[in-house]
Amino acid sequence: MKARSFAAVVLGLALGVAAQPPSASLDLSGCFPTGCIRTVALVMPASIQAKRNFDRGKAALEAAGYKVKVMPRLNFKKVAPVADRVADFEQAWMDPEVDLVLCARGGVGAEDLLDKLDWAKLRTRKQRVLGFSNITMLLNAMLKEKAGRPFSGPTLSQLIYARPETFKWLSKALAEEKPMPDVKLRPLRPGACSGLACGGHISLVLKGVQMGWAADTKDRIVFLETSIREPSSVRASLDELVKSGYFKDCAGVVFGDLAAGGPNRKKLTGAELAAARAEMAQIRKDFAARMTCPVYEGYPYGHVPKSFAIDFLRPKSITADGILKQ
Repeated sequence: MKARSFAAVVLGLALGVAAQPPSASLDLSGCFPTGCIRTVALVMPASIQAKRNFDRGKAALEAAGYKVKVMPRLNFKKVAPVADRVADFEQAWMDPEVDLVLCARGGVGAEDLLDKLDWAKLRTRKQRVLGFSNITMLLNAMLKEKAGRPFSGPTLSQLIYARPETFKWLSKALAEEKPMPDVKLRPLRPGACSGLACGGHISLVLKGVQMGWAADTKDRIVFLETSIREPSSVRASLDELVKSGYFKDCAGVVFGDLAAGGPNRKKLTGAELAAARAEMAQIRKDFAARMTCPVYEGYPYGHVPKSFAIDFLRPKSITADGILKQ
């Protein structure tokens, strides 16, 4: 197996959805606000989604009253060529009937589209795009290119596993409802801060920095997803991001809840889980001690059943006692 292919497999497993079976009947009513989201376009800019799960999610969206458009170049047997993924993404974005571009899943590969997308064309329409995990690459590129409205939140594959709280929050976020419910965070380095958001899965945030597709973090609150199974990788990624100057001018940093990893991973024993949590807690404390901005943890976000979406263009503030307001 080629080195790049092996790395892709490893990353794909690391960024899998939480290992929990979907419910027998999938009810997606209310996951999107029907007042402003009527037509949803499904795209696969990164890895493929299993056809069975894709069809199940699509049917559930249609049963919930949304019109669903499936882009014509989707491939369920192997990842489609970059040119096809670019064409599908741009077609979905520019379709005047489409209110939301929903990524079917993350995985690996969204980074291949970034320098091939026609950003000048995409800037002519302020489209909503929803996804997370590997889609972090696209969302932060959107910020860099000042194109569209990026939402970091559940993909179609993640919605199958999500809890009702995820749907309620996602609907409020997409509707740009004001105010959103407050979220109580846990302080690692207390302090008040405010600004727009950016971030995503930590390994993809770092990859964006390395490829030159990172969002400008100046005066922004950086939200980061990390996995409990990869403490050494998380520490290394934080070190590299600090060295790069990524956090230099940011307003604050918020860590999401710890994800357990993909469905193909062996379940951690109680002792293993406790040890991993303790190591991750120390890594976060060490990171906070190096920062000059406020640092918090405890935002429900990422590869977890209760996962709140983040509107990257919505102002947010964190009070001195750790209350996230937006």
